[in-house]
Amino acid sequence: MPLYVAFIWHMHQPYYRDPVSGKYLLPWLRFHAVKDYLHMAEVLSQYPRIKATVNLVPSLLYQLLEYLSGEAVDPAMEMGLKEGWSQEEREYILTHFFSVNHERILNRFPPYRLLLELSSYARQAPHLFSDSYFMDLITWFNLAWTDPNKLEGDPFLRSLVEKGNNFSREDFAGLMEKHREIMAGIIPLYRELEAKGQLELSTSPFYHPILPLLINTENARRASPGLLLPSVTFSHPEDAEEQVRRAIGFHRSLFGHEPVGLWPSEGAVCPELVPILARKGIIWFATDEAILARTLNASLDRDQEGHLLNPEVLYRPYRVQIEGKSVAVLFRDRFLSDRIGFVYQHMDGYEAARDLVGRLLAIRDRLPPDKPHLVTIILDGENCWEHYEHNGDVFLHNLYRMLSEEPEIECVRVRDFLEKFPPEETLTDLATGSWINGNLETWIGEEAQNRAWEALATVREDLVNWQKNYPLADIETLEKAWECIYRAEGSDWFWWYYSRNVSEQEQIFDQAFREHLAGVYTAIGLPVPEWLSYPIMKPIAVVERAPSHFISPRLEASPQASSESVSY
Repeated sequence: MPLYVAFIWHMHQPYYRDPVSGKYLLPWLRFHAVKDYLHMAEVLSQYPRIKATVNLVPSLLYQLLEYLSGEAVDPAMEMGLKEGWSQEEREYILTHFFSVNHERILNRFPPYRLLLELSSYARQAPHLFSDSYFMDLITWFNLAWTDPNKLEGDPFLRSLVEKGNNFSREDFAGLMEKHREIMAGIIPLYRELEAKGQLELSTSPFYHPILPLLINTENARRASPGLLLPSVTFSHPEDAEEQVRRAIGFHRSLFGHEPVGLWPSEGAVCPELVPILARKGIIWFATDEAILARTLNASLDRDQEGHLLNPEVLYRPYRVQIEGKSVAVLFRDRFLSDRIGFVYQHMDGYEAARDLVGRLLAIRDRLPPDKPHLVTIILDGENCWEHYEHNGDVFLHNLYRMLSEEPEIECVRVRDFLEKFPPEETLTDLATGSWINGNLETWIGEEAQNRAWEALATVREDLVNWQKNYPLADIETLEKAWECIYRAEGSDWFWWYYSRNVSEQEQIFDQAFREHLAGVYTAIGLPVPEWLSYPIMKPIAVVERAPSHFISPRLEASPQASSESVSY
């Protein structure tokens, strides 16, 4: 019997749109759409024997549709369409428009590298640099975040790369049109691959909240006794259920069926989550091996090479049953997942692929040959590739080719494996935590994080009280107000309030969080409280380069880091 392997590529972006201005505060959804989302599906489509699961967060898909409809305008797009820039805008461009991996991407383009070399002078006296410098920088920022296969294969995009400088606004407008073409192909290709049976599409809670904390912020102390929590307990399991319900409904509207699988945001789980998922028809969900270890009160020890000493414990699905409700659960191999996320980028792509396949064969040799076993590999499918050669192509093509040719390994969709081999062991409890250190400290427990939870609790209570006083309020008003609450519950705002996650853009995230909360008052016709105009996060002087995207599950973020990693 072969060793079964389930790749789950998680695609996630927070909701960047300002509820007041309607503008996008950051461009990372578009950038990963034109560099990664279509690319990952295109590579997979070339290897029909490789089956996989892609987890698509609804807030990502929703914004993708807004770009395709022309509603979405982000700063990297807006700046390129302007006739000129104020000094403040020039400083913004100089600060943010080199936010791409320098070694793997920026340095491949000598004209872009020259702009970087000149940037220190431009920072000192931006008014001395012509509009041409800034137009070139804006264009290169958008070009660099484009799939290199498109830059090489599309005649228009190739002509821009060859031109190198003195870009016009017509050039930039053409680039934006190409970006729209790339984005327009994403959903159709995912649908096609799913219809062929090569791909399973799963979902996450709509705005990517940390569900155990929505259920009750006190849950954080299960993994971290003594953790300092907000002065007000936030306990709204109904919000957790609504985030799941909305995700399922949106998935159905987009793909024509309800998802059977769900990746809880950041792999964060708790026992109270199981009945919610079961009621909503979810068949399986996944989390980290640390949660399994704590659930079983056992250690998942590895040898010096990283191989599990007791592999049978991890490499199988379980059924977790709580309050009479049961759902299948998978626990990811953290070691293998993190090798793709953070280790293989430093290796030759062929050798990295050979290492992973070799490790999978070693796992098979350590398991009973007459039983089905499943290795679950889960990580961000978007964030690590800018750190790889040619956007991960060398590694991915070699990996999929080797796996296609290896008779001892079979890559499967999760749903197919569970239909053929249902879980044999039942868990009657589930530890609370996430795929980051097995706890929830990345999103709660520090001063700024706790203030953010207190702010969310206050605004939500104000909305509930207003709704009680105006029971005949129109549905549209209530929907707008509650939408702002659900957006503010997203994990990313609290992620950036964590002291270990530092970038020049964290103040923008602080602003976005507060504006979602302010949007509640705007929707119901009340003045926005003055306290919401003050940053929750204390300004910090940052000397490092700003990260280019979201990081999960890094233990700490850095400007050079790429989960679930920082990728916007």
